[in-house]
Amino acid sequence: MNLIQTGLIVLSGFPILATAALAYQLLRNGQGAFGKPTITPALFYPAKMIAAIAFVFLFFGSLQADLFLHFPMLIQSEIVDVQKLLALVFLLGGNLLLIPAYYTMSIFTRVGLPTRPHALQTDGVYKVSRNPMYASFLFFFTACFLLIPSVFLALLLVFSLITHHFIIKKEEHFLASEFGEDYHSYKQITARYL
Repeated sequence: MNLIQTGLIVLSGFPILATAALAYQLLRNGQGAFGKPTITPALFYPAKMIAAIAFVFLFFGSLQADLFLHFPMLIQSEIVDVQKLLALVFLLGGNLLLIPAYYTMSIFTRVGLPTRPHALQTDGVYKVSRNPMYASFLFFFTACFLLIPSVFLALLLVFSLITHHFIIKKEEHFLASEFGEDYHSYKQITARYL
């Protein structure tokens, strides 16, 4: 196993471990991880499931270099080292957004809108992006596609990204109604994604 392969395994495992640690923390504090869906559940839950599955594919694609050969509609038959190196760069970028976002949001993190009292997060990575968790998806999905170059997978990932954009729009409306001028001021100085 070479250095690139080791890096891919480690960096693709971080989001899974961080998500598991966050889920444990929420459960330990007696809180659920699920809130209220922001858009129709028929789109909301599949988009979330695709993101979760992409993280798993990314990890197993890093562990087993020829995993991609089992996917339909491949656009290439071999993953070259430069492609793996690019995937590594995108994984690093995704982790630099996701892990600090989890740390900053901590027990306020929900899949969907909060159902309990919550706070507007504007510190840490939230100074750079209003939606660092969602912005990280673009990085992780790109890395996933680089390691599993399937048109079928790409279509699923694009569906998830587009659906998450609409989820964000609804979340922004909710935050504006919850936090008023504080959110409006924050929105003026911080980008939606990056």
